[in-house]
Amino acid sequence: MECKPLKNVQELFSWEPKLEFIREPKYKSSRSNTYLDGKDWTENGKSWAWLVKTPLKKENVNKPRTLVCHDMMGGYKNDRFLEAVENQDGYSFLHWNSLDIFVYFSHNFITLPPTGWTIAGKTHGVKVLGTIITEWKDGKQILEEILRDESKIDAFVEKCTDIASFYGFQGWLLNIENPVDWTLVPYLLELVKKLTDKTHEVYGDEGMVLWYDSVTIEGNLQWQNELNIMNKPFMDNCDGIFLNYNWTAPDQPTIQQRHSLLSSVQSLDNISQRTHIFVGIDVFGRGCLGGGGLNSDIALKKIREVGLSTAIFAPGWTYESSLQEDVLSQDYLVKEHLFWTKLEPYLSFHAIKLSLRPPGDGSSESRLIFESNFHTGREKNSFHLLSMQTQPSLPCIDQITMKESLCSDSLLFSACNTLGPDKSQYSCHTIDPKKCVSNESGLSVCIRTAPATVPVLLVNLEPDGAAAVFVIYGNNPADVQDCHLVCGTNKGEELEGDIIENEILQELLPSLQGNVCTIRGFLLENCYDTIEKIGLRFNSQAKFNLTRLAIYSL
Repeated sequence: MECKPLKNVQELFSWEPKLEFIREPKYKSSRSNTYLDGKDWTENGKSWAWLVKTPLKKENVNKPRTLVCHDMMGGYKNDRFLEAVENQDGYSFLHWNSLDIFVYFSHNFITLPPTGWTIAGKTHGVKVLGTIITEWKDGKQILEEILRDESKIDAFVEKCTDIASFYGFQGWLLNIENPVDWTLVPYLLELVKKLTDKTHEVYGDEGMVLWYDSVTIEGNLQWQNELNIMNKPFMDNCDGIFLNYNWTAPDQPTIQQRHSLLSSVQSLDNISQRTHIFVGIDVFGRGCLGGGGLNSDIALKKIREVGLSTAIFAPGWTYESSLQEDVLSQDYLVKEHLFWTKLEPYLSFHAIKLSLRPPGDGSSESRLIFESNFHTGREKNSFHLLSMQTQPSLPCIDQITMKESLCSDSLLFSACNTLGPDKSQYSCHTIDPKKCVSNESGLSVCIRTAPATVPVLLVNLEPDGAAAVFVIYGNNPADVQDCHLVCGTNKGEELEGDIIENEILQELLPSLQGNVCTIRGFLLENCYDTIEKIGLRFNSQAKFNLTRLAIYSL
């Protein structure tokens, strides 16, 4: 079974639900309203000692958001399949906790996000949007056919909303890349408004419709690269605007002396709306400040200086540029982490909300509330995006590990050197299955300076005095015996879990009886503060592979 786009009006209006595409994640996470500021995190050396003393910040209307628009080689590659694809590889996104919105993009009329991406978004509490696009002569004909008939506008809105609701993604990016008859522009504005209202009727505040900066209110295809009177009416009818990539920054000399980032802010009715402007960054560099690639941080820095949100287009560049005759370079994961490491000072890392007891549950039985083997969807000899599980909140590869992993790419070496002094005591990232002898998933941890505590997850967990058991899994006894669980609270205090002997652990948690993996359990009880950070402390300078982390309520 494979997910497919809808290529024309006939396919849209004849669409019917297919239940086999409906899947639910094992653990659906709601996004907490707390986050870690990336600038603070990087300036303080990614240190647990600093992190544990620092309460997470609360979301507010002035916090810029981060959107990723995934466009890769036309879309619908190996990610489109519900089953594992044998002897194939594929791209899977790893840095979910720094995202607010994920858009799946292709050049088809109605782009439905493949099920694996929708489930990955739900797993990490990230909104997922599909794309509605019309372009060229055929696109103009499709759009104007809809706009000339009020009943077709209503049917279009109803159908698009039904599709999003059925598949479980939260809305749409509208991308009109063709001229529109000026007499039909009022009807296009009406379509945008009706689609937005209907999406919010279904999803409430979680729903979202965004407008791409392309067609103007005069019906011309003219990318503005800023918010102004030519595109603002479209933004006013939906939840925000995705600006084209050829914008200019306040300190960037231009012939016209026009600085589009400031112009965009000045065009707003209310300054609190500035985070509704998603300034585009093309990672392939086409006309974008800094030239994209591993210099994409140059553009993001300028965007954040004026407090705007961002839309990062095609970050799968790290994967595509690592392909050599359809063979993925061994440098790929280093390039992927290096790309996001350079963006970290301008990102926010969000906590996931966990609950020890469902509301009104008086049960005294133990319950599994969270589990992840940190699977990325990539395996040694196959690719299966639906296998992705929760990724670590704060992945980190120190510069020594980066350079040890590089083959002979001088550009990557140079980019590593631009990161400045490396204060990291550790590396912590998902295992690259292509480099493993066995087909394992999990966390790879390298301790450079011992003892060291490695942050793994940002959470919002309110125990209210209830007991919780944390279980760490590994394939080898040495990987877990030196590992200790520690937590940080919203009061800046560190809590260390009490080690539970395996015999007692299996009595407390009968589901673990007969488990052939090496495990270690920790008990945390009598905590009345909010747990915000989960870390692992190691006392030895070594490398460890951890295959799973689980949390139970007692």
